[in-house]
Amino acid sequence: MRLRFWHAAVALVVMAGCGGELHLEKLEADPLFERGAKELAARHWDDAIAAFDRLTIQYPSFARLQEARFDLGQAYFGKKEYVTSAGEFDRLANDYPLGPWADDSRYMVCRSYEELSPVVQLDQEYTQSAIDHCNSLESYYPNSPFVAKAKEVVQRLTDKLATKGLLAGEYYFLRRHAYDSSLIYFEDVLKSYPTSNAAPQALLRMIQVYDKLGYKEEAQAARERLLKDYPGSSAAKVVAVTPAAHS
Repeated sequence: MRLRFWHAAVALVVMAGCGGELHLEKLEADPLFERGAKELAARHWDDAIAAFDRLTIQYPSFARLQEARFDLGQAYFGKKEYVTSAGEFDRLANDYPLGPWADDSRYMVCRSYEELSPVVQLDQEYTQSAIDHCNSLESYYPNSPFVAKAKEVVQRLTDKLATKGLLAGEYYFLRRHAYDSSLIYFEDVLKSYPTSNAAPQALLRMIQVYDKLGYKEEAQAARERLLKDYPGSSAAKVVAVTPAAHS
């Protein structure tokens, strides 16, 4: 594993620009790698991609091939072509599961999909893909230093999915007054995302729905769960100062 995201050859940043055409076809493997590393460090994404792409195709037995492929993925990531970067990193991790860049690559697949994750109102397929790939990193490489970062990504994206469900429930509750439909969404938030930031708010909304419907026992059970499981949440503070509804 390697603990860096951009190429460590910092000295390459201060090298003079190549100027004009790259003429990559004239370079052997080592200088081609150096050219790609230089362009990557300078954030010249297209030039880095051209160099590393030629290197991986023309010199498949190059000693630093895995590193070159990782850096190719980084160049696409830097260029914000996240679908392509995810594909590059995923292929590298699958081709060399025991290689020195395997856990780095799996983490960067996760990050690529996180960058593709849209605003909460839209379809969250990429969000779920990011969560799945982050979780696979821990499954394959539990001792990787990237596990902690992957867990942070999972938590951020889990909160997003939970928020999407919460907003859907609030739409049915507050705007449509379709209480049964809203409960389906609130219950799903609690079941699927119990550690999310949206979970206590979903419980609070359930209490309010039950109060509207006159379901005293269900409302009380939800109150007790909110105070027990999420005592420090703002939702719990609302319940603590609000008396239970009476029929």
